[in-house]
Amino acid sequence: MKALSFEGSGSEYFKIWIVNILLVIITAGLYYPWAKVRNHRYFYGNTTLEGRNFEYHATGKQLFLGFLIAMILFIVYVVISETSPVGGLIIIGILFVAIPWLIWRSLKFSMRMTSYSNVRFGFDGKLGQSYINFLLLPILFLISIYAVPIGASVLIPLLAGGGDIPSWVSIVAPSVAILAIVLAFFMYALIKKRNSSYIINGSRYGQGVFETTLETKIFMKILFKTILLSLLVFGVFFLLVGAIVYSTIGLEAIMELKNNMNDPQSVQQNIGAVMPIIIFVYGGMILAGMLIIAYSMTRQRTYIYENTTLDQKIKFASTLKAKPLAWVMISNFIAVILTLGLAFPWAKVRMARLIVENTLVDTEHGFDAYMTQKQKEESSLGEQIGDAFDVDVGLGF
Repeated sequence: MKALSFEGSGSEYFKIWIVNILLVIITAGLYYPWAKVRNHRYFYGNTTLEGRNFEYHATGKQLFLGFLIAMILFIVYVVISETSPVGGLIIIGILFVAIPWLIWRSLKFSMRMTSYSNVRFGFDGKLGQSYINFLLLPILFLISIYAVPIGASVLIPLLAGGGDIPSWVSIVAPSVAILAIVLAFFMYALIKKRNSSYIINGSRYGQGVFETTLETKIFMKILFKTILLSLLVFGVFFLLVGAIVYSTIGLEAIMELKNNMNDPQSVQQNIGAVMPIIIFVYGGMILAGMLIIAYSMTRQRTYIYENTTLDQKIKFASTLKAKPLAWVMISNFIAVILTLGLAFPWAKVRMARLIVENTLVDTEHGFDAYMTQKQKEESSLGEQIGDAFDVDVGLGF
């Protein structure tokens, strides 16, 4: 296994980033597609494996058409929603239904505009599967979450009829609630599994086929462990907050503030003591959330990579761990806040380097011969694909 490498630097990317920001401001946002292309080309071009680098081939002109359509739709929505709230809701509904098409179109475009060692990627996933994965299943997931509490709030008063709630309700309700929780777990894991499988199994490298075989139960286990970690982290955090509050301002001061919430003068007098604690609580919750997200991301990434192959020959692996990822996320967040955003280029480069250099590819068994074969296939069939014009729907920067 050989790890990819990232050769970019924060100072180099800062020059690109600051120029992009200035030009986007000067042109009232019209330069955004070209800024996106410059960003992509920098990060793709500085990602290498075995001395070969990735490339991004889209142009600002191609992305501009999709950007212009998005801006026109946004303006139309604002105008219609101001004159007709119902019309605004209809437009939101149309856009909601169009999300799977946008994702499908974006995947096809972004893959076709990406190459490694002069061989283009591609995406052959079906549109119908996109609607199942990105519309139908999320709707079912929301139903699994909200159906029980909404149903209970409607049915229990009806069953009670103004009197006592039937005894059987107290017996059945916990079982139904547990079933709903299990169903929500299952639906979340199923969505993660199907989305990952859809993207990977639909991806191509030249004429090479990516394949993955994933199981829903593994994603359920990862989610269950993530929730346990969340309970532990937030439990410890709030115990710490309670200890700090009690030791700094005391229980009597807290009760006094609570009892005098309707007295503006009393609130103003105590706000100075409470505000640092509020800031600490919100900041701590954000940082704890980053740790939990890092754990879930790394576990899922490791599982997906170790079960993915290219043409059943090239294997992949991820060595990204939760602690390094959480540290980079947290330190990046603090640096960007303290520098009022100026540290963003260094933060983005740090994150890219961490992720890229913890992505491994099996280059030991005929990798050079495989790449030579793909380059020959590309030279005979890839020119028509490479020259195809398309529109990027602009998902992400």
